[in-house]
Amino acid sequence: MPEFRPLEKRSARRLRSAARKWIIAGMNAISADWTRFFDPAAAASAAAVALATYFLGRAGGKVARRVARRLSGSDPSIENLAGKAVAWGVWTLGALAALAAAGIDTRGVMTALGGLALAVGLGLRDTLSNAAAGLSLLVLRPLAAGEFVTFSGDPSRGSGTVVKVGLFETELRTVEGVLLSVPNRVLLQEPIANFGRNKERLVRLTFPISYSDRIDDGLRVLLALGASEPRRIPDKPAEAFVEALGESSVDLSLRVWTKTADYWPARRALVKACKEALEKEGLTIPFPQRDVHVKDHVRA
Repeated sequence: MPEFRPLEKRSARRLRSAARKWIIAGMNAISADWTRFFDPAAAASAAAVALATYFLGRAGGKVARRVARRLSGSDPSIENLAGKAVAWGVWTLGALAALAAAGIDTRGVMTALGGLALAVGLGLRDTLSNAAAGLSLLVLRPLAAGEFVTFSGDPSRGSGTVVKVGLFETELRTVEGVLLSVPNRVLLQEPIANFGRNKERLVRLTFPISYSDRIDDGLRVLLALGASEPRRIPDKPAEAFVEALGESSVDLSLRVWTKTADYWPARRALVKACKEALEKEGLTIPFPQRDVHVKDHVRA
């Protein structure tokens, strides 16, 4: 059908021309929107604010660490928390200021962040409770790095030397060398016994002797060993006394004050020396025993 070919050619040319016009119009519209929503001057101002805030946050974190070091007595956990809190606080405010400088309404951003924070808070309740407990532990400081503590009332379940008090969990190193990670909310809910906070500790030992032995001889031996212990604090004399009357023994008690670092060496040495001295003195450390009397009942 040759009569229709010129019409088809004209239609194709019109379509190509119309498409070209649409493309040019679209590019002009995009360019107009870009210049309207992207102001080069505002973008430069926002970039300057963000850059200045970044360096300001780093400097503020360093200053916060120095202040925390002086107030906390060189506690690395408090130093790190203070530095990160100040730095992230400055960076958050700087981000909002940069958005405002770019011409963006920050009210919508803050509303969205508030909704996001609510959703995250509902989904991470346990994590946030650990963070709140971590802040309480860092402020109240019932334990610090390098101190030996026990919690939950059972040393076999939870005890060790504090390695680090973090925002969410606390790390302990047990006497067996095992690293124990404890959620902070567990520590905050349990009583904590801190054996490393005080500079002095009392060594308390109990030695049973037989009822047939002389009590004065046992007290004299224990008191002499306690007084001669080289790790004893000089201004605190040793004490020896009768602690209790047991079922099969008289329990003698020895108390000696030492420095916390000398507690275990002094305790081990005194246990060995007192046992040997009591036996050398002729005193007996009895084994638990019980007399059972059996009576015969005559049947009628």
